[in-house]
Amino acid sequence: MSFELPNLDRKSYQQLVAELLRRIPQYTRLWTDYNDSDPGITLLQMLAWVDESLLYQANVIPVQTEQNYLRWVLGLAFSSNITPYSHAAIADFDVDFQALQKVLADMEQGASFNYESLQKDVLNYVSQPYMALTLSNIVTLALQTNRMIARQHAVPTNPPTTPPLLVRQAYAETADQASTAYILSDAKTLYQSPAYPNHEYGQSTTIMRKLLMVQISGTAATSSVEKTLLKHVATYLDPRIVAGNQIRVRPAFRTDINLTLNISCQPNTRLDVTITLLFAILFRYFLPCADKAGAVDGGGAAGWAYNEAPQADTIRNLILNVPGIAAINGFDFNFIPTLQLDVMATLDVNAQLADLPAGTPAMQYRGLPRLRCLDITGVAA
Repeated sequence: MSFELPNLDRKSYQQLVAELLRRIPQYTRLWTDYNDSDPGITLLQMLAWVDESLLYQANVIPVQTEQNYLRWVLGLAFSSNITPYSHAAIADFDVDFQALQKVLADMEQGASFNYESLQKDVLNYVSQPYMALTLSNIVTLALQTNRMIARQHAVPTNPPTTPPLLVRQAYAETADQASTAYILSDAKTLYQSPAYPNHEYGQSTTIMRKLLMVQISGTAATSSVEKTLLKHVATYLDPRIVAGNQIRVRPAFRTDINLTLNISCQPNTRLDVTITLLFAILFRYFLPCADKAGAVDGGGAAGWAYNEAPQADTIRNLILNVPGIAAINGFDFNFIPTLQLDVMATLDVNAQLADLPAGTPAMQYRGLPRLRCLDITGVAA
């Protein structure tokens, strides 16, 4: 049953009569008299009059009917009713159900609602998945965990607790008859930047270098907070999983990216401004939730698809499109392979990359990019 009904009363009596008359030749060529005096025309006019009345009645649906539909969607005769579903909505943090239940409570207390407002509230509820039936459902529900975390954190504690981590982005994949939800938290990645500029080129105005390196935080506290977030997601998903299905909750893999550049700038270009601009563009490009043009950071942007590795040609084009850059003299792009225990166990390999035989290892990319080292040296023309 659809809550959004079309506008049925769109045709007048004259329009209905005209349509009926135009259709006569489609059925018979023996009917040639279309004047009002013809008995058949009189019958069509009567049918058009009845049709116009029915259209008007079908289109004028009282608000009370919409209110009853609201109750039907909730499964509640009154907002104060307690059913197994309404009880589970509180225990399982079904925020959408509780929001619609509040609309019903406000309506019972005399609040004024029209068709459009009720329609918006109901459609907002029915459009949200409650069960994790598809991969897109899993992603949506994982992101909804933030609302549960916000409600739990809103409860005052003594002493006050630190703000918890939230789900920044979620990804879902299916393998081995089970689904896996990969969770990217909103934890900040810390970076350090050595002295800039020219700490190794003296006071040169023709050569400048800017370097950025990630600070990997491996403290037990950080690991504990990440595990707490994963538990929150698993708790939120658990009552929404169909019996017999299995959904694993894992942290999103991050593959470290190294990029070393040597660029030449165009004449009459400020070297420091060009390098700073290029630095900002490349940094945003590798953010896990930024779009491929580096224009938007997170917050609903398409971002990187899971397991989609950055391409060297795309990065080159991005660099050459930066104003002031004339050429790329040196380009070293690589990423440190992420240790894949499941793959290595299959190959009976359980060693770090340093233990591999001499030579260039095949680059393996998994998950999402994380900028590990960005080193740019610019030369003025």
